[in-house]
Amino acid sequence: MITFRCYDPSDDGSGGIHKWYRGLSAKFQAEVDGALELLALESSLDGLAEVKPLHGSCEGLTEIKVDFDLDGQEIHIRILGCEGRHKREFILLIGFQKIGHNADYGANCSAAHQRKLGVTRDARRAPFCRFP
Repeated sequence: MITFRCYDPSDDGSGGIHKWYRGLSAKFQAEVDGALELLALESSLDGLAEVKPLHGSCEGLTEIKVDFDLDGQEIHIRILGCEGRHKREFILLIGFQKIGHNADYGANCSAAHQRKLGVTRDARRAPFCRFP
């Protein structure tokens, strides 16, 4: 099974990925929850269609793809993260909605790299996730 940790440097659990998640609509939260619940059952994230290692300026990060249909519109949620202390641990660093096929990941990857660096320096910045 995969264990998810969530980037959150706040003292009260209200920041980082939790802040992004709380800002999602209930439907979006349900889709993210469902995707993460299924991924948590896997023995490894390697080779899964919903999980993709990134390249270029995003090198060293992995994206989790949460794609679904809402009233005939395709919705693409992306969660950028990285492997934790071992292969069965994954740290969720930043989430966003991908708009368009050639969406610019630059700013999100830059923020995710900064968060990854913060977690590397202090693992307490990525406690176990409080969702799904």
